[in-house]
Amino acid sequence: MWLVPRDTRGLTSRSPVPDVVREALVRWYTGEGEDSDHRASVIMVVKARDHHQWIACDCLGEGTDPPLLSPAYLSEAETYYLRRLTSIRQRRPEHDVDCPFFREQAPPRIREKATATPRTINEPDGLFSAHRLAPEKLAQLPDDSEPDDRTRGVAIPRLARLLWQLMEMAQVNVVEPLEVGEPRTTSMASEFAAMRAAAERVQIAPGIPLARHLYTHIDPYERGIVFAKLREAAKKWPSEHAPQAFLLLYAIDVSGSTITLAEGRELIVKNRIRHIGVHQRHIGPPYLVLAVVGEHNPREGYACLRAYAQPIARPANFVAIHNLAERKTIVGLLDLQYRLRRRGIGVGFKRLLFDIATSIGDVRPDLILDLRDFTTGEVIEAALEVVTGDNPDALALKLRQVEKLREIAPVVTIHAEDLEGDNLESAVLDQLHIG
Repeated sequence: MWLVPRDTRGLTSRSPVPDVVREALVRWYTGEGEDSDHRASVIMVVKARDHHQWIACDCLGEGTDPPLLSPAYLSEAETYYLRRLTSIRQRRPEHDVDCPFFREQAPPRIREKATATPRTINEPDGLFSAHRLAPEKLAQLPDDSEPDDRTRGVAIPRLARLLWQLMEMAQVNVVEPLEVGEPRTTSMASEFAAMRAAAERVQIAPGIPLARHLYTHIDPYERGIVFAKLREAAKKWPSEHAPQAFLLLYAIDVSGSTITLAEGRELIVKNRIRHIGVHQRHIGPPYLVLAVVGEHNPREGYACLRAYAQPIARPANFVAIHNLAERKTIVGLLDLQYRLRRRGIGVGFKRLLFDIATSIGDVRPDLILDLRDFTTGEVIEAALEVVTGDNPDALALKLRQVEKLREIAPVVTIHAEDLEGDNLESAVLDQLHIG
């Protein structure tokens, strides 16, 4: 076994791993090790990660391309783990079937075949915290009785929940009905202002409000102000919590670990940028990105560690969307406000970001519509579901949701044909029997 530079085939610049360390790693990984094996394994894995190295396995011998393991850190589980680097495209070899690190390839990811959003989404618990002090733990070989990680469906990054929590508190997911003569006042500046105001009400550590370390422009990061303030704050930071800051940025592109901002400037993140769903590239910009800045490796200092990119409806409305049909629906409703108010009708809506408790259990319609007749004073509330897509499983799940919602409220269903031309107006008014 050797330590080799990242992004290589593993045949050059090898540093041999001592046999005693290799044996300790195998014992711990296979569940037969003791505390001393765990400590030795963690030291080796952390060293490899900090020095940008991979672990090359010797199970195929010395003269061939070795199977590669990447030392990684899983923040949600607060543990280091060994990620097998297998790729048909890059012709990376598998471990020998008798090697302790061999695992059969997982089946296709559910999120590549089904809906882009999880069935249940609850608000995050605790502090507005996305970075913890890295514990010295190393995951062992997964139990065969447990499903492979790639078959468990869609996992929600904590940064996503935190961003949605801030959007909910700032009420940027709520659009009020537009009365006659009333101008729409939202803009990118006003949306960011609402998010900053909400940040005053949450804490990233006991006694430390998010607003103190939240930045909505890249300048403080590029000029080192974010790092300087964190280093100063770290002197008095609660000892059990990791110093951290957050960047909340408007972006026009996300790719790999690079965020492209409106001015063409780029922010490089240490880890791959997260998002929900494999169709993110089809949705396209704009995005609202929440990134956490912290120190994972003391040798490298503070850096932007992770980020979550949320597609939004449009630059002046930070309404979260999960697919292109939702964006078309929300933008269509925003435009519909002007047409309907000439008829004395106000239309508003709320994008639900978390499940809500009802008499039929926890539900999460795509939107809650708020229609008001300014002449009669009548108010109509209805759920709106965007029913589009080619995936049969996702469509069946959506239709079951519609039938469930009909038990407690009127439901407006929007199909692909309703998003063409002026069809959205008739789709909403006809289904709610508004003349």
